[in-house]
Amino acid sequence: MQRKFIRGFALALLLAPAYLAFQKKQPAPADPHAVHQHGPGEGNVTERMPEYHQTEASARPFPPTLDPNGFKHPAVRRAYQIAREIPGVLAQQPCYCYCDRMGHKGLLACHRDTHSAG
Repeated sequence: MQRKFIRGFALALLLAPAYLAFQKKQPAPADPHAVHQHGPGEGNVTERMPEYHQTEASARPFPPTLDPNGFKHPAVRRAYQIAREIPGVLAQQPCYCYCDRMGHKGLLACHRDTHSAG
């Protein structure tokens, strides 16, 4: 029970910045990958929702992720451990560094190499 709580808490910490950034934006258009133009006074910025898997099944087979023990920093090690424990959840999360331009699709893909380590 305590392990599930810790895992959930760690996942919440990992996803909180993306959630908060998303909440500051206007409601998403009907097409989640459509370009969003900011309104007057919001700056001259165009953003889009990064690619991600809509379902866990569409992400299968999951890509192999790096060994968490290969990282010294505890937070990075834990992030890679979570990626191994709940790959279906991370595959359904967009990565807001827009690494989908490098062929990644979803946050899980960031853990198949050192991209997620910073």
